[in-house]
Amino acid sequence: MFERNMGREARAPEAAREEWLGVLQTLADQIQKEQQTSQKMVQEMMDTYMQLLSTPGTYLAGHADQQHQTVQQSAQQLMEQVHQQQQTFQQQAQQQQEAFQEMIRQVLNTYTQLFNIPLSHAQEGLRSARFLIEGYDELTVEDVSGRLGGISEDELRMVRDYEERYQAPRHAP
Repeated sequence: MFERNMGREARAPEAAREEWLGVLQTLADQIQKEQQTSQKMVQEMMDTYMQLLSTPGTYLAGHADQQHQTVQQSAQQLMEQVHQQQQTFQQQAQQQQEAFQEMIRQVLNTYTQLFNIPLSHAQEGLRSARFLIEGYDELTVEDVSGRLGGISEDELRMVRDYEERYQAPRHAP
């Protein structure tokens, strides 16, 4: 059971890593969509401008320079906004990455502390926590036989498994 729980605990950082990579991918997709939208808007503005310039008429012809300047200013403002959004997204991604790295450091530190427990203490704790007859290893054959009468078949099977696994020595009286 301890080993099964450790396997589950060891997968937790991997799941967090996968979740983080998914968030980063979503963020990258958003940035790319914003850039595509901005490029499309600039292209539409340029197409409109070109259409206006090719339209005959004294009003349009007289104000072509002014219109050209307005379109250029609008395009420049739009590009600046896109650049600012991109920088904001990159800063957010960096902050999230740093927070994720700190979380992983804390998880690994916790695991390291867990493994610093002496193995003999952990084994003894597991053995005493899961066995139903207290002080079993110190009992004689006669003492064990006297206690086996009141246990279920499942508990008797646990005693047999324990005997086979740890080959507990029995002292005859």
